[in-house]
Amino acid sequence: MEPEDRSSDRSTATRDAIDDAFLALRDRKRRFACYFLLEHETASLSEVADVVSGWIHTADGRLVESRCRDRCHLQLRHVHVPTLVETGVIAYDDEAETLSLAPCREPVRELIARACRNETGSCT
Repeated sequence: MEPEDRSSDRSTATRDAIDDAFLALRDRKRRFACYFLLEHETASLSEVADVVSGWIHTADGRLVESRCRDRCHLQLRHVHVPTLVETGVIAYDDEAETLSLAPCREPVRELIARACRNETGSCT
């Protein structure tokens, strides 16, 4: 019986996590949610929807209307947050309606930080 190569398992797990992170960060709303959580660690879904809709609309030179914010909230709740949870980038407490980067592995967190710096010019 051959000895197990644990470094190979770790390498595969890291690759899988990074693949998942790229999938998660492919969408601008998901990236912006991660950028906000990078700075605030935990936030309510409502707060994240406010910030994400504001960033998207101001970047496009538009004012945020309540219907745009409501649409963003629904998209986050039903599409983007589940994707971020499924890929292991964030944790979501359904009862408290809070999001957190808590489970995010270090290489993924660094990937988010780099994307944030490149896209916004700031972030921790």
